[in-house]
Amino acid sequence: MCLITITIVFVKIIVTGCFGFIGFNFIKYIFKNYPNDFNVIGIDNLNNSCSILNKEMFNDNNFTHIDLNINDINQLENKDYDMIINFAAESHVDNSISDPVSFVRTNTLGTLNLLNYAKSNNIDRFIHISTDEVYGSSKTKFFEESDKFNPSSPYSASKASAEHLCNAFKKTYGQKVTILRPCNNYGTYQQPEKMIPFSILNLINDKKIEVYGDGRNVRNWIHVNDTSNAILHVISNKYENEVFNVSTDFFISNYELSFKIARSMGFDENRISFIDDRPGHDFRYAASNDNLIKTGWKPHHNFDTSLKEIIEWYMKNTKWWDKEFINANKNRKKRFNLN
Repeated sequence: MCLITITIVFVKIIVTGCFGFIGFNFIKYIFKNYPNDFNVIGIDNLNNSCSILNKEMFNDNNFTHIDLNINDINQLENKDYDMIINFAAESHVDNSISDPVSFVRTNTLGTLNLLNYAKSNNIDRFIHISTDEVYGSSKTKFFEESDKFNPSSPYSASKASAEHLCNAFKKTYGQKVTILRPCNNYGTYQQPEKMIPFSILNLINDKKIEVYGDGRNVRNWIHVNDTSNAILHVISNKYENEVFNVSTDFFISNYELSFKIARSMGFDENRISFIDDRPGHDFRYAASNDNLIKTGWKPHHNFDTSLKEIIEWYMKNTKWWDKEFINANKNRKKRFNLN
């Protein structure tokens, strides 16, 4: 993979959600590839067993973990930080349907408290990780950064609200805010409740892959390390008060993805079952990455090659996912009244 050239030396950053999927892969990525460029204060309240195991396996002299909810960020002593990168989020759309309040509390109010902390402590830059879901669904359109929001789920609405707060702090207080809107991320260390790991783990546990509705819903996928590379690209080039979609040219329906996973694990379509559709299920997400490509960034990971590596990782790391996989199955059955 082609690495970017870091032009900033030893930046002190706060990384929220540092033991979640994208946040954890981001800190692993920067310390592997740029070990002497960053001092990281990682904020994570360790609200699941996967995050706890991520903490136990990660160690670096330039990293300090603070067990803290982002809504309590004012408890963090100011030590002249250069920027905040906000990964912290409740992100599983299914959960937002059954508990929208938690999503607003973390994704919207949490972002507000982080912005206030940045303003009060003169932290120069705020990098906010949003989602392409803020645009809503379209059967044909590729959304651009200037397009209006049309969120469909409580999750995407909470993220859109957070972006409005980012823009308000930029315009009202002069806070330097950069927003990235990634498409669906995939990779190792992704929580079992998400589609790709949940499908893999169902097959490992002699269950069927569950597909909502008729499976024709289309998603755009990007490797989490390509997302990490995009964030570093934005940081290094000092893009301020900008918005970038972070996406690829790889689109696939949920059924086709499920079949690809099954086939990669030696199964056929008989291991796929269709279940009642999710309420408000968007048909297609598609955000144009033209603006980010023009700056010199591009994704490097091939989905099929990466999928084989991901399957192998989950097969070898049972201890990492077993508790959360059980919880994911219980939550799904309870939420949608599945037998």
